[in-house]
Amino acid sequence: MDKSLYINMGGASNAMRELEVVTNNLANVNTTAFRGDSLSFSQFHVADKNMPTRTYGKVDHTVTNFDKGSMLNTGRDLDVALNGEGFIAVQSKSGKEGYTRSGAFEMQNGVLMTKAGELVMGNAGAINIPEAERLHISNDGTISAKFPNQPDFVTVDRIKLTKPDTANLQKGTDGLFYPKDGTTVAQDPSVSIITGTLEGSNVNAIRTMTQLIDLSRHYEIHTNFMKTTADNTSKANQILELSR
Repeated sequence: MDKSLYINMGGASNAMRELEVVTNNLANVNTTAFRGDSLSFSQFHVADKNMPTRTYGKVDHTVTNFDKGSMLNTGRDLDVALNGEGFIAVQSKSGKEGYTRSGAFEMQNGVLMTKAGELVMGNAGAINIPEAERLHISNDGTISAKFPNQPDFVTVDRIKLTKPDTANLQKGTDGLFYPKDGTTVAQDPSVSIITGTLEGSNVNAIRTMTQLIDLSRHYEIHTNFMKTTADNTSKANQILELSR
């Protein structure tokens, strides 16, 4: 009975962890350029005196879905979306360079930032722009500004656009992506952006809600098995007490 109890306890624990991931996906269904996650499981064999006794499922690692989200035309000068593969380099709040596909930018005190507060990286670090009447971002990431009393736009910097190997990326707790080997990614001239557009989340709300319901049922099945096992053990102990 202990085998059944522990196996179902492991199943309930895994279902709960997967529920957390799916719930987070559902909560970010409207988050700009959000990438949904899932869990990968592997087998864990338990042996007694070199003989296999049971097999558990354990969480191996988190898998991120890098499929593109839908495009939303906003017409806003500081909204950009990646045209195909690629990422935008930003400086995280911890000071590290991270990568995102969220191009909802804003100017704060002359600094180009994401709405989450990360600094957008340019040719030589964070992009700083003196007070301008208007900004224009070209498809290659070049930023031009029209300053007061000047008739033409002037090039001020270029957004660092990169194309890292997604297999080498892991999502941080801040939602940014970082190379697993701790390196930084060089600018890639083949990456382009679409201005006046934002990319939506790649989470399918209906499919994710269905996953949530299924996982809730799986968790309930495992916990019911645990309760049944505990009840059977209690009854067996009562029978043993009576037979003494």
